[in-house]
Amino acid sequence: MRLPSPRFLVGLVAVIAVCVGAAALWQRSTRTPSAAAAPVTVTCVGGSEKSELMADPEVKRILRDDYRLEVAFAPLGSYDQVQLSTDEIKARKLDCLWPSSASAQGVFEAQHPGAFSGYRAENLLQSPEVIYAGPRGTAALVRAGIVQRRGERYYVVDMKRLLLDHVIKRGTWEAIGAADLRGPITVASTDPAKSNSGFTLAQLELGVIATADGFSAPSLAQARKALPTLRALHDAQGLQARSSDSGFREWLTQGGEFKAPLYAGYENQLIQQVVQSGDGASTLLKNVRVLYPDPTIYSDHPVLALDPDANRFIDAMKDPKIQDIAWKRYGFRSAVRVGANDVGDFPGIGLADQIRAAPAPAADVTLALLSCMKDANTCA
Repeated sequence: MRLPSPRFLVGLVAVIAVCVGAAALWQRSTRTPSAAAAPVTVTCVGGSEKSELMADPEVKRILRDDYRLEVAFAPLGSYDQVQLSTDEIKARKLDCLWPSSASAQGVFEAQHPGAFSGYRAENLLQSPEVIYAGPRGTAALVRAGIVQRRGERYYVVDMKRLLLDHVIKRGTWEAIGAADLRGPITVASTDPAKSNSGFTLAQLELGVIATADGFSAPSLAQARKALPTLRALHDAQGLQARSSDSGFREWLTQGGEFKAPLYAGYENQLIQQVVQSGDGASTLLKNVRVLYPDPTIYSDHPVLALDPDANRFIDAMKDPKIQDIAWKRYGFRSAVRVGANDVGDFPGIGLADQIRAAPAPAADVTLALLSCMKDANTCA
């Protein structure tokens, strides 16, 4: 049998190589947008605590170079955004909403059924609600049996007693022997009618007061009985900041526990501040303790995509490089990568690796609570 000539074999190899290369390029083009394509701008409103993440130069570069996306991000309170009318959303040409709560997602879906044909929602980031305190207030609450220290971590193990026996009854820090702290015991937060970190505290308080175990989401009937108490807790705080980001910074810069001995916020806010403080982090941590309510409520961060471009944004934000940046620079735990976050990355903060959490309430309870926070007349 006559063998093929060397020239034929060389040609055959060249043809095969061209075909394999073309197939690889075709597969790559179906996975990622063409590098030559102009970036698509996605316009999104979201919680203020994500502003710095979305302004991060490396995140912007990854979105632009790897996914051909640019994101026009503007901060807006979670419940303000999900209660925009369909006409307002379309008039503002929004491609997505990015609230800081699964409850806010539930409110949006209850109020806009079928309004956006390309709708898709997916949670990308998460951060547990915590209570920030200082060394004096923490020590007093440990002695009172309300807070328990486990190793280097602190847990609020009797939230109901803290709220009903101390906050509602206007108990004082002097009465429980807190060194150098004065005045009534309250749990400060941002305005729950405007900001999700404050509203998450209200949801947590509602579950503690309205249910027998604090681990259950209250029914609407249970919630209505507890709403007057929730309003009393709200009124005890006085003036509140409007956004999570500015509220936490204000708490730190105006004295920490000497401004408000207990301040509710997101876990990621302290992590972000520690990263930004660099060598000054040890001084910051000397005056701040992280108290984990047991159970707490996770603040989820679902992207509500209203069109195909925003769907691309959801997929892009799952990029492992972006998820790592979200954790290591801004303290957001991943909602899409199991085991991705090592609390050992931030020694000295006292972060909990395992957290017991209660579910957030359903949309009807959320709306009743939100209405109560906005107008005391609706709480009865």
